[in-house]
Amino acid sequence: MLNNSLSLFYKMRRKVVELDDLDIALLNKLRYRANKSLTILSRELEVPISTVRYRIKRLEEQGVIQGYVAIVDRDNLGYKISLVLEVETVPKMVERVAKDMSQINEIVRIYELDSGPKLHVHALFKDEREAYSFITDKLYNLRGVISISTSRIIKRYKVDPSIIV
Repeated sequence: MLNNSLSLFYKMRRKVVELDDLDIALLNKLRYRANKSLTILSRELEVPISTVRYRIKRLEEQGVIQGYVAIVDRDNLGYKISLVLEVETVPKMVERVAKDMSQINEIVRIYELDSGPKLHVHALFKDEREAYSFITDKLYNLRGVISISTSRIIKRYKVDPSIIV
């Protein structure tokens, strides 16, 4: 198992991008308000607009900035049930199960765990009936799924979609 974990680690490693103080300040400005104009960013960072434009383009090309998304309040859309699932799979099918799960709209996050052929899955639902149906009709029908352990999130203390730089 250790060799598989190390192999996965080396596959996942990428070249680390070096950031200077301006890159870090720019990323921190964009962290929660990615829709700030170049003019506002330029003024806040006290650098020319052309520098902000160049830095953003370079960070995008380097893969540091991978996109811009709206952060949607799930409660306002009626998604009251948030489940964390630990899905055990047939050892050689973990990637296939993850790929199949990634096509399911209710699932918002999937992580492979190092504690065996397991996936950590986060899914959202409007009600308990929908959640139950999802587990029994969708998840257990996926080829390669052995068992599912389910926990319901009852309170969130911190939700941060970004990364600290």
